[in-house]
Amino acid sequence: MDHVHTHDDAGPARGGGPPSDRPPPSFTASETRQAKRLGIVLAVIASFFVAELTGARIARSDVLQADALHLLMDVLALGMSLFAMRLAIRRPTARFTYGLRRAEPVAALVNCGLVLVACVEIVREAFEHMKGSEPPRADVMLVVGSMALVVNGLSAWVLHDAIHRGHGHGHGHGHGHGHGHGHGHGQTKGKGKGHALNLRGAWLHLLGDTLGSVAALVAAIVIRAGGPAQVDPIASLAVVLILLVGAIRLLRDAVVVLLEAAPAHLDVNEVVVVLKAIPDVGAIHDLHVWSLGAGHDAITVHVRTPSTDAALARRISDKLRQAFDVEYVTVQLEPEEAECDAPRSRYIPGA
Repeated sequence: MDHVHTHDDAGPARGGGPPSDRPPPSFTASETRQAKRLGIVLAVIASFFVAELTGARIARSDVLQADALHLLMDVLALGMSLFAMRLAIRRPTARFTYGLRRAEPVAALVNCGLVLVACVEIVREAFEHMKGSEPPRADVMLVVGSMALVVNGLSAWVLHDAIHRGHGHGHGHGHGHGHGHGHGHGQTKGKGKGHALNLRGAWLHLLGDTLGSVAALVAAIVIRAGGPAQVDPIASLAVVLILLVGAIRLLRDAVVVLLEAAPAHLDVNEVVVVLKAIPDVGAIHDLHVWSLGAGHDAITVHVRTPSTDAALARRISDKLRQAFDVEYVTVQLEPEEAECDAPRSRYIPGA
């Protein structure tokens, strides 16, 4: 069977050229900003951990000790998140052909585990101190809690701002084969997500610390006003509840990525509508929509067509990238009379 092969580049393909000619993997400008902010937050949190733990011991405060313990978890989680970001930008290899984007949802899962470990320890200490213990020193709690609120609040704000400053870089790549095989691959401006899933895991820890600081201040004010000492461990339990809600949501999002489910913002039915609106597109099957990680979405599809125009695959992939802002698009064209040997597990819209 004769083949007609065309290759079209809209920009430099990532990983193209011989290995010796490729630049070393590096962050984009926005990714550099995200990594820098994460590094700054890590340094600040690591430094303040010692101060808060010392103050918590002096104040004999459960909620401050819980917050300090969570800070230690933060140091591990933030370090892991930064390492995962480094892994995520490494160029693909013969074994990891998509690169290591999935390092970020894996890191998010580990971060969830750290949050749960911290929650268990906080609950254990809270119930132990509810049985009776020496009242905490409200004056020291107020000072340390105020310092913690400033440090944790600013750190959470810095990281939250980085989450919503996504990265975008573009290149397009496409080729078509006679008798209907076409491939389009491109990176367009992202949805502003970048390393969002990974950074959300780190931000979740900082949010917990900020809430812990607020709880510590409230408990200190109540105790100083003559309230019962049990307010302190009860406040730490309130922090645990909020942490658990955030951890469960993060766990759900990470698992959805690892199970290769269609992202919530990418409706498969809408993809089908856009495809069928393109001239010369017939039946559609073997449609797959998934994500390698937050902000790195992919679409692959088989399209039946009466056309012999090899450029049709490129037009379809360009349309999908423009409509859904996806990073990876693969389109396979098939003559209408041809039999497809795709596996039976393929998804056929409307079937």
